[in-house]
Amino acid sequence: MNRQDAFPGWDWDDPDGLADQLDRFSADVATCQKLEAAAGGLPHDHGDFTDLGITGLEFAAFRTAHPEGLGTDLTALRSPETSTEPGTLYRVNGDRWFTQLDISEPLPFADASVDWVYAEHLIEHVTMPVAVGWLREARRVLRPGGVLRLTTPDLARYLVGYATGDGFLAKHRRRLTTMGFGPPMPNRPAFLVNQIFRYYGHQWIYDLDELRHVLTLAGFEDGRIRHCAYREGARADVADLDTAFRTDETIYVEADR
Repeated sequence: MNRQDAFPGWDWDDPDGLADQLDRFSADVATCQKLEAAAGGLPHDHGDFTDLGITGLEFAAFRTAHPEGLGTDLTALRSPETSTEPGTLYRVNGDRWFTQLDISEPLPFADASVDWVYAEHLIEHVTMPVAVGWLREARRVLRPGGVLRLTTPDLARYLVGYATGDGFLAKHRRRLTTMGFGPPMPNRPAFLVNQIFRYYGHQWIYDLDELRHVLTLAGFEDGRIRHCAYREGARADVADLDTAFRTDETIYVEADR
């Protein structure tokens, strides 16, 4: 059976028609082997986080790779026995922390609670007003000297690839095909630019200037915002959260509290 036959009715030229299928694909990855609700509720202030051995927050992560991180996501995480509920802290597979959060709402943590905040390919999934509100909250919960690290698809990379034919779009198409959610994408350059706007629930696509714009609106000083490279940043443990399979399209930015 070829890839197209494995996905009957799949039409890449109809993003609205595929929205439900892509949502189901995302929900299918929100699973783990074991979930344990922690006694005492969510940590609130820096002391609570320290007592749990948590130094920072990773958004859009069911299972953060940081051993001292608290992973969060809007979608519920499920085990064979149970699923998460907002307002509860969970131990995932016995060695990571998770809680279900909606970034369009205020974060349930005190000012200056954590040393770092990380979000990989999240900001493009919300509208700009929601992004600014969330970044303002991220700044609030960071301790003085703390760092926020954001990664997101880089609009400039897509447009340069389209304008110059430098091979980026073809390489990106091959990478997405290996991820397995659907048959191979069309290889038309205009489609490969449009998909970054129309698929995966994306709401707003950024370049460096646009990231500086929303970060300064959220209260970060422009002089404390910097463009970084893959897995390079102020804190090696946070920069190491960057995943390798997204490096072809990603822009990396940090902002200090």
